[in-house]
Amino acid sequence: MFYPPYTKCKYTISEEGHSEWVSCVRFSPSQAVPIIVSAGWDRLVKVWSLTNCKLRTNLIGHTGYLNTVTVSPDGSLCASGGKDGVAMLWDLNEGKRLYSLEAGEIIHSLVFSPNRYWLCAATTNGIKIWDLESKVVVDELRPEFTPTGKNQTVPYSTCLAWSADGSVLYAGFTDGVIRAFHVSS
Repeated sequence: MFYPPYTKCKYTISEEGHSEWVSCVRFSPSQAVPIIVSAGWDRLVKVWSLTNCKLRTNLIGHTGYLNTVTVSPDGSLCASGGKDGVAMLWDLNEGKRLYSLEAGEIIHSLVFSPNRYWLCAATTNGIKIWDLESKVVVDELRPEFTPTGKNQTVPYSTCLAWSADGSVLYAGFTDGVIRAFHVSS
């Protein structure tokens, strides 16, 4: 297969890398501190400097593999989640854990709201929306499903994305459907 010159690998970041699968990589929107954040099946969140492609810090605390990591709109925080059912919030400037939010089941995806201090988690049993100031769930999204045919399993969300204005949360489900939720404060 022919690959044009613009598709060549520019950098390989492997020194002090993950020991298991890398399940998610996110770019920080902060231009002042250019970093990427990765999550892996080794239960680690790693913060990488893009100025030299070196590891800045390991964020340690999860007890199961990680599926997802997300960076806040201002680039100061990240959140991670996976098999242990815990969303951990991290201060990217200090490289330390701030607090944990219990989802109660496997977290498949996390995303910060673009215009509210909210964190959303796609879990096996629904979508949870936490207010990060009060640390409480402000909404749980569980669409109505009627299992039909041979497949009686209830689909669940595996990925999330907000509209640019933060009014609609899009969720991809295991039944091949993308569902849009109008979310109001």
